[in-house]
Amino acid sequence: MNNPCADIARIERYDSSTTEYTLAIITDEDHASQIELHTGQTAWQSTLRYDRLFRDVASDTQGVSYRFEDIPADQGGEYQLISLIAEGGRGAEFSELVMFGKRLVTFDDRTGLVCEVREKNQLVPRHILMTGSGDEEFKGFKSEWATLQDDNLVVGSHGKRPAEEWIKLLDRNYGLQSVNWSDRYQKIREALKVGENGYVIHEAAEWHPYRREWLFFPRKVSTEPFDEAVDERERGNNLLVIANEDFSDIRTLEVGARIPERGVSSFKILPGHPDECIGLKSVEIGDRTESYLFCFNLDGEVLQDDILVGRYKCEGIEIL
Repeated sequence: MNNPCADIARIERYDSSTTEYTLAIITDEDHASQIELHTGQTAWQSTLRYDRLFRDVASDTQGVSYRFEDIPADQGGEYQLISLIAEGGRGAEFSELVMFGKRLVTFDDRTGLVCEVREKNQLVPRHILMTGSGDEEFKGFKSEWATLQDDNLVVGSHGKRPAEEWIKLLDRNYGLQSVNWSDRYQKIREALKVGENGYVIHEAAEWHPYRREWLFFPRKVSTEPFDEAVDERERGNNLLVIANEDFSDIRTLEVGARIPERGVSSFKILPGHPDECIGLKSVEIGDRTESYLFCFNLDGEVLQDDILVGRYKCEGIEIL
């Protein structure tokens, strides 16, 4: 019997009887990531935390709900990841987590670095992705979302300018292809009706191997030109974009109430329950940063309202 593709194996690594999951959540703290090691060497640091998620089914209504439980740092719930690789004085700004087979992979949205996380806190560099086609300029790819499709790891950016409309395909051996997705990003903008002056910022996407559909949950959506102060406070989004494989058919789905300062920075389909998802929402207003966890299903029903994870910016979540 042939082994299933990586995307199927990922969604089937637990079955429908599973009620407890271990989560990995990673921070992207921008300028605050720079530290000095005891040797005096400059390095960059990200926090990787491990938490528990419980799925409950009500005995009377059969309604589904979720409970989040953080694991204390002194019980192995928090680790520091140290990187010595930077671009422009910045590094370790990890924006996503994905299980690629048995490997937990993370992505630095500043340097383009792709790393495996081993033994819970060891970073092992595997690739450096370059912006756009990879031939345009000496600049790391601003990795913002990642998922598995068939046997490939698909890494994308926020789609706000042409160089961020390319995606990267990595095979099981980290062989690389760069693909221009400008037409697909444009179709998403059209589905969200932002017009010529508006914009969409992506940080969260999943490929659904059973449905053969793309799920995009934009962090920011605006019909007006970008203004940083307004963007931080007002452009959070609650519309899930669902597209067929070639993006010829796209629909949107409202998920809960829109909270203008909160936008989705990562979400994952729950293994064993492929119509349910967990996600992160981030807040960045000046120096104020917050992260929230929430759960929803693909009918748009919220299964767990926003829970504060921490007063720092988390941009990647995965189910271990």
